[in-house]
Amino acid sequence: MSDSTNVLLEVRNCTVRFPGVVAVDDVSFQVHAGECHALVGENGAGKSSLIKAIIGENRMATGEVSVQGEPIPAGASMQEIQDRGIAVVHQELQLVEDLSALENIFLGQLASTGPFVHRAALRRRGEELMKFLQIELDLNRPVRSLRTSDKQVVQLARALARDARVVIFDELTAVLPEQETKNVYRLVRLLKERGLAVVYISHRLDEIFELCDRYTVLTDGKQVGSGQVDELTKPELIQMIAGRELTKIYPTIAPHQDDVLLEVQGLSSPVFSDVNLTLRCGEVVGIAGLVGAGKTELLQSIYGAMKTDGGTIRVRGEQVRVKSPIDAIRVGMGLVPDERKTLGLNMHTDVRRNATIASLKKFKRGFFFMDERKERSAAYDTLERLGTRYRSLFQGVRKLSGGNQQKVIIGRWLLADTDIFLMDEPTRGIDVGSKSEIYNLIGELTARGKGVLMVSPELEELLGVCHRIYVMYEGRIVDEVSGSRLNQDQILESLMGAKV
Repeated sequence: MSDSTNVLLEVRNCTVRFPGVVAVDDVSFQVHAGECHALVGENGAGKSSLIKAIIGENRMATGEVSVQGEPIPAGASMQEIQDRGIAVVHQELQLVEDLSALENIFLGQLASTGPFVHRAALRRRGEELMKFLQIELDLNRPVRSLRTSDKQVVQLARALARDARVVIFDELTAVLPEQETKNVYRLVRLLKERGLAVVYISHRLDEIFELCDRYTVLTDGKQVGSGQVDELTKPELIQMIAGRELTKIYPTIAPHQDDVLLEVQGLSSPVFSDVNLTLRCGEVVGIAGLVGAGKTELLQSIYGAMKTDGGTIRVRGEQVRVKSPIDAIRVGMGLVPDERKTLGLNMHTDVRRNATIASLKKFKRGFFFMDERKERSAAYDTLERLGTRYRSLFQGVRKLSGGNQQKVIIGRWLLADTDIFLMDEPTRGIDVGSKSEIYNLIGELTARGKGVLMVSPELEELLGVCHRIYVMYEGRIVDEVSGSRLNQDQILESLMGAKV
């Protein structure tokens, strides 16, 4: 339990306005030494705007931030606020890839005399930070060669190198496999033990109950709930976040058809071998496995984005040649990748073009011209049908929430008349309300006879939406779970290699 008298961070009556929008509306909360405080809400609820106000990136219309009882002057720069002991460890890495881990940790604060850098002093300090974090990391390695979890350690070490007393974790686990999230949990607990204050932002509700002491919930910029986590239930938290009671997060699973839509036989690559699976019309088939089992590589190979060493793919009984994503699209496949911002979307263009990019031939007028009115109409109709929330078709797709970005990708494949949806962690990094909407979309796809092959690290999610689940272990499918065996215990047994 944290010391209730030792407040490291206090936000009082914070309001942030943009033209025509109140992004944060009179929000107040405290974080104590040795405490982890959850900041939760749907995408677009105001969490990012609030955090940016705390660190000086957004200007507050009203309100005040204090660190260890000392108010931060209005108009203070981000550097001044950072010097007072507030740091953010972002989900989206803010590192220089070609520099070493050590150089990234001390970027902007290199100890020097004249033109020379005291590298020995930096190394000693870097090693002290790694010892503090109980991490073994080669500080000479270029950041580009590190795993994502190690890159996040570098970002955290950079914050601590500036003597941060308040550390904001901004959805770090959204991009991490399940095994590596445990290191984030360990680091949060370690910081609490050392008397720091942690603000923790996550859409994974189980993490809130496992790590956090208190919580603040935002909805449409307003503070709708706060209190002790141990006095809260998961359904109560979901209701606060979504603004409604989600009695059924997962849709009712309708029976699938008998017709085989996709058949994979003997598919092999350097990462997996001899994979056999089927997907029927109107069916959701899951793929479960630990990190390194080959799940993502399997979907990428079926889609033609990775080379295979052998095997056959049949669509509706006909053997097809899929050597590239273009081949996959031609035979009715579409991929919803795990990294939507880097692999699924063109973040430099608008909502309309992201939705129509796979079906532009439909809107050609002659050899050189596009029927832009027809393109806009098709994009609008499809995105409206999916319940996508956006300001304009010409709005940059980067401005959309994670759930709405995912709907744009799904809409893209609907426009392309896709029958086989390959979904790799389709709910990664999105809130519980948007997750429910994605699950309902999957239900609607299968009701129309489409097939969904879905990878997810969350067993609850797979069990909630799938008719059958294949379990992968070290590059092989070791079990097919269905019917009365479709339960968590059976899958966990196979995940650990018991069926090999």
